[in-house]
Amino acid sequence: MQLSLRLSLLALPLIHMAAAHQNMHQIWVNGVTPGYEKCIRRAPSNSPVTDVTSAALTCNVNGNAVPFTDVDVCAAAAGDEIVVQWDISSHPSPITHFLFGPVSDAKTATGVGQWFKIAETDYENGKWPNEVMAANEGKHSFRLPAKLQSGDYILRSEMLALHGSQSLGGAQFYIACAQLKISGAATASCAPKISLPGAYKAADANIYIPNFYNGFQPANYTAPGGPVATCT
Repeated sequence: MQLSLRLSLLALPLIHMAAAHQNMHQIWVNGVTPGYEKCIRRAPSNSPVTDVTSAALTCNVNGNAVPFTDVDVCAAAAGDEIVVQWDISSHPSPITHFLFGPVSDAKTATGVGQWFKIAETDYENGKWPNEVMAANEGKHSFRLPAKLQSGDYILRSEMLALHGSQSLGGAQFYIACAQLKISGAATASCAPKISLPGAYKAADANIYIPNFYNGFQPANYTAPGGPVATCT
């Protein structure tokens, strides 16, 4: 085999890995989008976060470098449908969404602290969410809780690529944050809440999965972050 061909074949896995890295680029609120990468704290690269103790676990690398004066705050209302669009990935991944807030100004909120989960999709009907999204232009939809206190929030979208989870520290967190101003009730409370960073541990059973390619049952999998919160 010629040397150039051998080198090309060796490079194929690396090309595949790079192509599977991803970012979130766009959101829609009730079918209306503010535009490409509007209201989103843009990550500096499409590389994953793997250190669950890092502040980057909240809103990706540099995602806490407030104020984000150049990032708009999108209007939404409690109960609205949200659509997020991610780069297409071949890596098996659940997708979860969290809110941080309410705060007085989303542009100055670091996101380090208390979050609550508002939506989760795991392995369903024989497919991971990334597979379903790949057939839908990378899009995924969910709804904001019907009861939320009015105010600014950070919306956190997380896709956890599990192809490397058989190694401790190998799971890949792809994270994006959007800034929202949500109209809702004068008072509302959502629980449970979790601390990010802090709630995730590298050895958690849904992050470190030694048997992922040897006996793992995906139908029994539940993404990190605890249960979806109840808002009253």
